[in-house]
Formats: sequence, C-alpha cells, structure tokens
Amino acid sequence: MPNPIQPPVLGLFDLWRRFFAEGLGNKPLDPYTIWALCTQLRALGEGRRAPSVLSFSVELDQPYEPATHTFEPLARMGVAGRPPHFQHLPVHVPSAYERGSPWDENAPGPMFVTLRLDVHDRTWEDIQRDVQALITIHYVKRLQIGQQRGVNNPDLGQRGKPAPDLPRWAHKATVLIGALEDACPFAHRALRRADEPLATRVVELWDQTTLSNGMAVAPRPNGFPYGRYWTGDALDGFLLAHTHAREVDEAAVYASAEIDSLPLAGRASHAAAVMCLLAGAGRAAPRMPQPIDEGNAAHPFGEPQDDAAARAPLAVVQLPREQTAVRAGRWLAVNALDGLHHLIDVARRLGQEAGTASPPLVVNMSYGAMAGPHDGSGMLESAIDELCLASQGKLAVVMAASNAHGTQRNGEDARGYLPGGLHARQALEPGGSVSFTLFIPPDKQFETYLEFWFSVQGKAQDEDQFLYLDADGRHGEVDIVVEPAVGATWPALPCPGLHVVPQGGASAQVEAGLFFMRRPTQGRHRSMALLVVAATQVAGWYAAAPSGRWRITLRHKKASSDAAARYFFVDAWVERDDTEVGAVRPQSARLVENEDGTPSGLTDADTFTSIATGSKTFRVGAVMDRGEGLATEQVSAYSAAAVNCKKGPEFSAIADAHAALPGIRVSGSQSGMVLRANGTSMAAPQAARYLTNRLAVGDTLSTVRAELAASMQGTARLGKKTV
Repeated sequence: MPNPIQPPVLGLFDLWRRFFAEGLGNKPLDPYTIWALCTQLRALGEGRRAPSVLSFSVELDQPYEPATHTFEPLARMGVAGRPPHFQHLPVHVPSAYERGSPWDENAPGPMFVTLRLDVHDRTWEDIQRDVQALITIHYVKRLQIGQQRGVNNPDLGQRGKPAPDLPRWAHKATVLIGALEDACPFAHRALRRADEPLATRVVELWDQTTLSNGMAVAPRPNGFPYGRYWTGDALDGFLLAHTHAREVDEAAVYASAEIDSLPLAGRASHAAAVMCLLAGAGRAAPRMPQPIDEGNAAHPFGEPQDDAAARAPLAVVQLPREQTAVRAGRWLAVNALDGLHHLIDVARRLGQEAGTASPPLVVNMSYGAMAGPHDGSGMLESAIDELCLASQGKLAVVMAASNAHGTQRNGEDARGYLPGGLHARQALEPGGSVSFTLFIPPDKQFETYLEFWFSVQGKAQDEDQFLYLDADGRHGEVDIVVEPAVGATWPALPCPGLHVVPQGGASAQVEAGLFFMRRPTQGRHRSMALLVVAATQVAGWYAAAPSGRWRITLRHKKASSDAAARYFFVDAWVERDDTEVGAVRPQSARLVENEDGTPSGLTDADTFTSIATGSKTFRVGAVMDRGEGLATEQVSAYSAAAVNCKKGPEFSAIADAHAALPGIRVSGSQSGMVLRANGTSMAAPQAARYLTNRLAVGDTLSTVRAELAASMQGTARLGKKTV
C-alpha cells in the first residue's frame, strides 16, 4: 500500500493537467473524481490506505452489451502506446445490467450502468492513470465516481447466486412498492402481514453498507457483488427468533449481529417515518393528514390505512450507512442506480414466478443532491428517465422536492424574506464581474462543495452552452478568483483548469481545490466550476481548512464592445451536508450576503434537488395545513421551489400541522412509538402511496399525469401547489 503522505499532491494533479493538454479536455470530466483520487479518498472514509475497488456510474454511447463493452484490453480501444499497465484493466459491470426490461423482454440494454475498477495493490499514481485510461475508451461518454468503500472484495466479478423464490402471497400483488432508504424497519407492526402478524411484508432487503472482511461470505443480491441480502423468509426468521409470548422484541431484532441496523437503534429514524407513511397498515401507523379538499388532484392524500398500499409487498434497498450519515447526495448515483435495477429485478421475478406480467413498481426516494445542473441532464436523473421510459408506464419514481430552509417561500414581503443560502443566481455581463460569499462554519466535519453553472442568455435549457475557448484553445471566456477565509488570494483560474492549496504538499495537507470544467460529467449542456474546501474540524491525519467567509469572484474576460461577447447567468449551488433525522446536526456551509454590499443573488428559487429534475420523476413539495381551505393553504417555509420557466412539483402533501406545530405524526423506529417530523421527505411517501393505490385499481401513470396537468391549466405555479 502507498505511504499516506506520498506521492505529493502536485504530482497527482499534474497528471490531470497533462490529461487536459493531450486534447482530452473536450471529453466530459468529473471534478469529484479528480479531487477524491488526488486526496486519497479522505472524504470517503478511506484516508490512510488505497482502496481495493473504485465504483463509477457510466453513460455509454449505445445500449450495454457485455460482448461489446468489454472495457478491456484497452490496447484495441484507442490507447495503444500508453504504459504497459494500460493494456489490461480489471473492470466489472454487475451482471444485473445484462437483463432487459422486465416489462419488455425485447428492450435494448441500458445506456447507463455502474462498474467497479479493481485497484488492489496499485499506487495512487497508477490509479489515476487507470481512471484516465477508462475515460479515453471511445464508447464511454461520461464517467462519475461514486461512494467508495475500502473493503477488500475478493468476488468482484461474481455474478450472484440464483435469485431465490419470492413469498407465494406476494405473487397476488397488483403493485410492488420499493424504497431506497437508510434502514428497513421490517419488524414494525405496521409493515407486517395482516393474516400473519409474525411475518413481514418486506419480500427482499438489500443492505449496501460496507462489509467487514469477516462477512465476505454473506449472501449477495442477484447480479451484484457487494452488500448483504435477505429474503422475506430470512427476515421472518429474525422475527420468530426474537418473539416472546407472540410479541416481537424489535430492538433485539435490529441489534442482532446479522442485521446490525444502527439507524433503528433510537426512537426516531428517517426510514421508519418514511416507510410507515408509504405503506404502513392499521393502527400501528399514525394516520396520514386528511386533505383540506379531496377534489384537488394536486393534493389527493388521506386514504385509510387499509388501502392497497397497506397490503402490498415491499422491496427495500438500504443505502450505505457511510453515505446516509450525511444527507448530501453528491456520491449517490452508483448506489441509487444499482438499487433501482435491483428493485426492477424483484418486479420481474414476481411476474415470472406468478406466470403473469410484471406488476407496476412505485419507488420512493426521499434523498437528493442540491448541487448539480438542475436541468435533468445529470447522470442519475438521466438514468431514471431511461428506466421509466423502458417500463412503458409501469415504473414510478417519487422524490422529495428537497428542503431549501428559507423563511418565506414566495418573497412578496421582502422584509421577512431570508433565503436558505443554498442557491444564488447573478448575471455576468461582458467586461463585468460577480462575487459570491460562502460561509463555512468552524468545526465542520464534512468537506464543502460549491458548484457554479453557466447559462447563456437566450439559450434553451437543452441547448449546448459551453464556454468558448480562445484561439489557442486553452482559455475560456471566464476566469475565477478565490479569496479564502485565511491566506493569500488564489491566482485567477481560466477554463479549463485546476488549482489546489497548498501547491506541492502531500495529499494530507491539501486544504482546498478549484476545478473549472468546460464539459463536466455532471451535466450535458453547460460548463461548471467546483470549489472544494476540506473539513474545518481538526481531526486525524489531514489538514483542516480555515473556516469563515470565502469570496469567489467570476470575471468576464470579453469586453462589452466585443460583438461576440456573450451574456451569462451564473448559478451557484452549495451542497447540503446536514446529518439525518435523530443525529446531531452540524452547521452547514451556506451562501451569504457580500460584506461590501455588492449583489449576492441569494434566492430560494430553483432549489429542487437536482436529481429530481428529470422529465419522468414525480416531485413532491410540502405544505402546511392551516385548516382554512386551499385558498389559504401555505407552503411550508423549507419546501424547495421551482422557477417560472421550469416544472414544479407534481404533488403537494401536508408535512406540517400549522405554523405553531411543525411536522406531522409519524412512526418511530419501533411499534407504538409516535413522534413528529416534517420536511419534504415526509411528503414524498404520501404521494407514492397515492400512486400505489391508483395503479392497484388499474389506473395508469399517464392518466394520473393527465389529471395533474388538467388541474394546473391556467394557474400560476409557485414551486409547491396550484393557486
């Protein structure tokens, strides 16, 4: 394994500078990949040792075919002449991606897959070169790093054991409910079968959390080489093993070494609140809020707890614990895409075993990422759109709109308006400049990520708007100057380019970096700059970045008299990094007003989670039940907003009782526990439940969408609801 303080950072970053100079800068590059690898994955839990496996989400130029997309040997794929170790890269695409759509056996393979690159016993420099070689493959359009885990995984290329049979009772289901969550309270009374109170309705549970080497033989899901996996029968066995006098000791179930579910150890958990709203049955789950006006298609909740969703089978993917410990979704794409393909496989097997068509699948995902292009062209949102299209109307993915944390949603009264600091937007005129101020609090235990996206005035959202380069092809129209909270101002960085501080130090000494990408992998149409600042908490073996106000100035290098000069809009999004429900919440980094009084552009508009901006996703906002009818119903202050030119949420659901009583009654981690929680995460499962009930009676998603569109005709949409 490489020494933790070698090789020097300057050398590793120079590998990427040379990568630009070789003419490969025109291919989309992932700044998160560069930062993560050059700092030895310290933000991803790796730190002092090289990983065994790197995971990536990949967009291909044609549908995936294992025989065609071999990824090796690379000598035949345009990288001949590279050093010898480029001739063979051990790359594995999970066999789950070889399966076609369960709703159409003749459908082509996916354009979006995940892959694992085996880097066991490689030096950090060789790892950089391996990834660069992977990028150069002609059929790789985009490649983006995912959450890394350092477990030594000896069965990287395993195809998985044959999929087990699903419970016979589940074959009668007309709809399958799926969830991507931080845990699975399968022993909760609200999620058990009505006809067998000691049996769970969860037919499959895949925990993607890191395995220790001692658990390397744990069962894996069909087609995926990592995580732990349980069938419904195995879960029932845990319930029976901890049953006394017909009562299940749920705490003992979750504390058992086989399950080891830390998120369910306390009274409150994100998973229990969400899943009991999504599919809870009977008196064991608090009733959902009653609608003010049941005739409003955009606010259709309040079904009784004996509905179709209360009887439907559940399939759950438990996202890695190291990922869900921080709410930010910047590393989410790989695990979420794997999870969706697994849930689709469960629907496929339900249909096969029952000898019928695969049932519709409704998936709830109350997670997201604030940073991103916010135009539907990111890797995960594009992949979700692809899966929904291939399902022929049988897959519904429901997402929380996100929590922007502003104090007044529509801003009619400027005196009371205080944006949440997640988004700012300013106009950058030829010859001018704009400044943004990022406040990073002290003792912050996570890295801070701030993205800048460039739009050209008059261009449509799906048109290419990349920064132009000078005649020499080296510099773009805009450069960026960073003034850190402490220390000297950084030199102006042109596009494309990268800069780290301090220069020439070891990986453990890097405090911050700026990456200016003409074509980032995070979007298809626009250029992006990423500022990364290390944690300000002094801990461990790496340097802490200075806390305080960081000022970032973007300068338009073209003169206003230049006829070819373009007018830009600059959007800045800071990744949200607060911790989950029930955990201690650190201060989050946020955009603030400029101290010199220049415009800051702070706004809560366009603060939907970026991964929910795809065309096929259902987005759900949160509203406050004031009890006075829809005319006076109020959007919850934190609920994210759209802008006039972009699509708002399809649904709104009550997530707050009223101004004096935030939140709604939700289930705790164990049966009988009731508490209050709010947020768009509590609104999304209500919408997913509604869709489940509609599909269960034979309605189609196209019918639901048509009803939603009709209810909004001739109305103004303010990000949450129709008015």
